[in-house]
Amino acid sequence: MYLRTRGVPRSLDYGFLNSAPEERWWDRYADVTAVERPCLLAVAEDGRWRVLISGIPSVRTDSVGTLICYTLVLEGESGGGSDEAVAAALASRWLADLAAAPDGRGTLSDVLDGVCPTADVDRLLAARPHELLPEREEFTDRLRAALSAVTGAEPEGSGEPSARRWIAGRSAPGAPAAFLARLSALLAGKENGQAHLLNLVSAAEDVAELTSGRLAVLVEGGLVGDAAMPLEELTGRAGELAYDAPKAKGRSAVVPAALTALLLLLLLLLAGALWIWPGPF
Repeated sequence: MYLRTRGVPRSLDYGFLNSAPEERWWDRYADVTAVERPCLLAVAEDGRWRVLISGIPSVRTDSVGTLICYTLVLEGESGGGSDEAVAAALASRWLADLAAAPDGRGTLSDVLDGVCPTADVDRLLAARPHELLPEREEFTDRLRAALSAVTGAEPEGSGEPSARRWIAGRSAPGAPAAFLARLSALLAGKENGQAHLLNLVSAAEDVAELTSGRLAVLVEGGLVGDAAMPLEELTGRAGELAYDAPKAKGRSAVVPAALTALLLLLLLLLAGALWIWPGPF
């Protein structure tokens, strides 16, 4: 369980307060979501799962009055029991907070603000990662206890659509319940796949290449897109989906374009050589 935020002084930029995950896996989704805004990423494969809940607003602001946010990262093995339950409860509560307030200020904000007094945050961020280790361990214990006490929210509707791959607005009828059903299956290891709440997408074509496997996407709707977008199945066979990471989007045109340019250059050189030496070589 990892928590990222920033301090009040401008010099204390965003960083993890306890320890950092081994891999910044969420960076692969930078084309489809901004972690400074409300979002959720969940990936499950080979018996392991990863969840990021980000854009959670804090009561704190930095020295120039900019709102400070939290990013929460959870990772675990399927079948772990308590960790899966915590992740599922936090995800459902985050969706409920967003439904109640456009900026998402609600239960998760209050819980994290309670664990993160300004003085504690600034002191941990000002220290080097290998310093204040006892304080960081104590902070992690407080964080885990506080988040484990969060109760999940029961969305309206039940079950999941029959489609393996779909997109819908986060406030569309039945969409939150379908999303959480898919997330629960991922956390439990019943299936591999991805489930995301994204804030830089507005249509099916924006997410079709995220993965060739199971995929459930909610459109956050705060920046782009329609939060009430009806559920739509993502079409296309798995073999037609060439990329597993959104940052690869558009790369398929790079190689053919480079080869075309090289071929044209060779033709120009050959034409120049024939003009200079019109006779046989």
